[in-house]
Amino acid sequence: MGKNLQNANLVQRTGKLAFYRVPNKDKYIRMEGFTELTNSKNPKEYSRQYVDEDFERTDVTGYASSISYAFDRYKGNAVLDDIIDITENEYIGEKMIREILVVDMTTASTADGIIWTASAKRRTYAVIPDTDGDTTDCMTYSGNFKVRGASEDYIVSSDDDWQTIRKSTLKLKGGFAKISVLVDNEIIATNEDGSTQIHTETPKNTQVTLKIEALTDGASITLYKTQPNGINWKIDSGTTNITNTANTIDEGKNHFYVLVVAGDQQIGYEIHINGTVASSVSTYNYEEA
Repeated sequence: MGKNLQNANLVQRTGKLAFYRVPNKDKYIRMEGFTELTNSKNPKEYSRQYVDEDFERTDVTGYASSISYAFDRYKGNAVLDDIIDITENEYIGEKMIREILVVDMTTASTADGIIWTASAKRRTYAVIPDTDGDTTDCMTYSGNFKVRGASEDYIVSSDDDWQTIRKSTLKLKGGFAKISVLVDNEIIATNEDGSTQIHTETPKNTQVTLKIEALTDGASITLYKTQPNGINWKIDSGTTNITNTANTIDEGKNHFYVLVVAGDQQIGYEIHINGTVASSVSTYNYEEA
């Protein structure tokens, strides 16, 4: 008789909560009213048998993940209304691309009982409608969310009992970092959404401060300035966070590169600052596709 399960807690289906980002909203909304949200990995296999072996070998070469969904229609629910809009208007292309954030509630914790944090995975999906109205009990819809790229690991926060998650509270896990570009102590560009590229501009000869804050304590940070010949020249380094102030912006393109390493994880960031001749300053924060 097995003994390990005697003191273990069974994880309920509510242990995974899904949140959906409606276009033009800066938050992810809890997906309520769904009777099905089933994740299928759909691995792509490469199977072969070599002539000198009596057995077959199989490797996984990729995934075509999807989430099959079904829900009962409720009026006034922003998530359901958006999927219904896609379904009934038969949108195609970019009009049916949405972000879904899946939170692992078994990792949820709080220090004050108000703000909770947990691990999550964010991914972009295509909404693929299938059927609607297949029961007389109520109006129902079904279909699939089909993957459009790799998932990303985040630490997320909620202060309304996991009803919504603001986009600004997402923090990438591992050796990842928040990067800010400042002029006169004012932020003109940042990657709070987890982007690996930052694009902005400021008048030439401006003194710019670059602030890098790793999201893992003890992570190693190295800051480089890319020279005209394409070589990265190290200008600063540190642990967990660094603030570099010695950056005079030249006219035209000014490129910097940040490497953050935590354990066996590492990620690079690109900072592109255009030095303008005009005295006015306009900014542009890179947005993930």
